[in-house]
Amino acid sequence: MVTDTLSDYASPAGREFTLAAGKFALLTPASRVLDMGCGRGAGACNLAKEFRCRITAIDADEDNIAIARALAEHKSVSHLITFTAGDALTADFSKEPFDLVLAEGGVLSFLSRGRGLELANKWTAPRGWFAFSDLVMLTDKVPAEVKRIFEDVTYRYESEESYRALVAAAGFETQFMSLVPQSGWDNYYAHMARRLDDDKGFFADRRVKLAFHKEIDVFYRLEGFRFVGYLFCAARKSK
Repeated sequence: MVTDTLSDYASPAGREFTLAAGKFALLTPASRVLDMGCGRGAGACNLAKEFRCRITAIDADEDNIAIARALAEHKSVSHLITFTAGDALTADFSKEPFDLVLAEGGVLSFLSRGRGLELANKWTAPRGWFAFSDLVMLTDKVPAEVKRIFEDVTYRYESEESYRALVAAAGFETQFMSLVPQSGWDNYYAHMARRLDDDKGFFADRRVKLAFHKEIDVFYRLEGFRFVGYLFCAARKSK
């Protein structure tokens, strides 16, 4: 069931999970947050609006950054967020670590999980918080058609158990971990379906439209939610 008709998140873990990360971290207007892959800015803007905290947000896509800046202006939080177009893998935020570091929407998988977690640890203040969301496999027995859509040579996904081990190895203590409910997937695909009407930008590409149509079809027709899940984790830096 779609529970958020205005969702603009590019992943099943939506606004409520971003705000949960902020609540775990006890954010205040004095807090500093880093968004490791801000995309179109929804997460950063929601945190700034809710907690009035200071946010540094980076994304490799300059078009995303332009859209994120416009969104921040629209939500009257642009003075609280510094958006930067750049590669998180070559950035250095270790001199002034953050109270909360976010890696939403599968950012860790794009960066490479080991390296992404290593950077998150460097950029998180002592006893600070790190929160992420990412796709995971729920079983080893995934139908071939589902597997072709969600996993390929580039992206091999973790299970909840293996992700727990990675988080611990990176120097974080998991405080909360949960799969996103079905409504999160419904909100996400409703948002994607709206984006497929775009006539310019990333979603205007015919190949992108076809790929998402196939993904939505497979997820519901073959009950993909029985085989893949979206994991949210809030963890605290060990020391």
